[in-house]
Amino acid sequence: MDCPLHIIIILLSFLLCGSIAANDLTIVAKVEDSTQHLSIYNICECTEIEINCTGRQLSHHFENNRWSNTRLELVTFEDNSIVHLKPFPNSTIIKLILRRNRISKIDDNAFQEIRNLSELDLSHNQLTSDVLLPTIFTGKRKYAPDEWEPLPKLRILNLGHNNLHTLHQDLFEHVTNIEVLILSGNPLSIIDDYIMRSLTNLYFLQELCLEDCNLQTLPDHMFYFHKKTLKTLHLSENRFTKIPSALKDAIVLESLNLDENPLEILDEINAFPNLPSLKRLSMCSLPYVTHIGRHVFSQLPVLEELYLCDCPRLTDIDEDSLVMHNVHGAFWPPLKKLDISSNALKYLSANLLGMWFKLEKLNLVNNDWSCDCKNQYLITQLLPTFGKALMEEDVDKLFCTAPPEHAGKNLTSLAHQRLRCLDRYGAQPERDAEILVGILIGLLLALPVVLTLFLLWRRGFVFCGRQSPASFSRAFYNRASSNDN
Repeated sequence: MDCPLHIIIILLSFLLCGSIAANDLTIVAKVEDSTQHLSIYNICECTEIEINCTGRQLSHHFENNRWSNTRLELVTFEDNSIVHLKPFPNSTIIKLILRRNRISKIDDNAFQEIRNLSELDLSHNQLTSDVLLPTIFTGKRKYAPDEWEPLPKLRILNLGHNNLHTLHQDLFEHVTNIEVLILSGNPLSIIDDYIMRSLTNLYFLQELCLEDCNLQTLPDHMFYFHKKTLKTLHLSENRFTKIPSALKDAIVLESLNLDENPLEILDEINAFPNLPSLKRLSMCSLPYVTHIGRHVFSQLPVLEELYLCDCPRLTDIDEDSLVMHNVHGAFWPPLKKLDISSNALKYLSANLLGMWFKLEKLNLVNNDWSCDCKNQYLITQLLPTFGKALMEEDVDKLFCTAPPEHAGKNLTSLAHQRLRCLDRYGAQPERDAEILVGILIGLLLALPVVLTLFLLWRRGFVFCGRQSPASFSRAFYNRASSNDN
């Protein structure tokens, strides 16, 4: 049966439109695929070696896209809205930053496909101890189905400022080569057995950051396992009231930070243990310390930098706080930098350091320096000789607070004066005058009274002890002269 011509035309139109539509869909799919492939480069700032996706309001990290096969030095997804971190695609990344997101879940093997990953920053997220599991850090699968290679090149891991109260005891079993571990800003409160066990897997740990973890003490043998590797330790912003005794095992420790702790008494009892390798010590912003006692730092034989600043109640540093005495004599550490600025210090002993000329940097500003004979060495020898070299322009920012005749003067302006010693009144001339006037007035008032009492006593009107009528009559008796009959 022959079809009408118009029906044939309609059928041909449908076929043609279908073909066009199919071609259009193919083109759209290709465009979308191309857009998807280039989306990370369109959204983020990219160079040959870096991808910067900071602050792009992203909820993912383009895990379904093919990444560049080039070697990327840095990839950062900082300050986004990522909650669920899924596995990264096959790529080569040296440093990966994921801080300041809302990550509360991380899939197993999340970093498995990343080659050469050496630094991973997961700080400032919402990770908990239940979420942070060892399987997150597994590498490539071994021949056995349940065995995995480690992430062999990961050296720096930042887990700071999350919500970690403890750590899984096997957390680091796949990343045993970590050298720098940052746990700062987590509410740990104590270093429990689980944390201790997890740290034992870090055979090469060199730097440990435990700042602002609400710690009051450390386990006695916390550093025993790392006694030959740990070189840098950060313990600032905690609740230590005493020097942690656990430090005794940190025999290769080179740098220690104890800033912003409520340390109270620093003396021979609460002093530093023998730390034969410690070169840098920072103890700034200690709100309660008033005095640095004898031998507090005496067991730090190679100390080169001491920062003891911003302690508003610190008025005195004992001249023997640094020296170590033994049968061979007295020994001071080879200090190169000394910062004791912004305290309440009045005096600086000439014997605090054995060899002041070895110093390279000195900071003394913002103290309550007293310009009297106890500071004769500081004012007339140390500052004129080494002041400019050690303090540069800051040497002109040292001012006297006492005695009144020198208050407000620059210490260097008194370099050629012989300073007098203060008495119990602070050697204040106006008080001396007041005292002398008071004594003179007292004498003038007391003298007539004493003379009157003496005359009355001579006349017999003032008696001591019991009196009789005879003694009263003798008061008016005058002995006759030898010439009288």
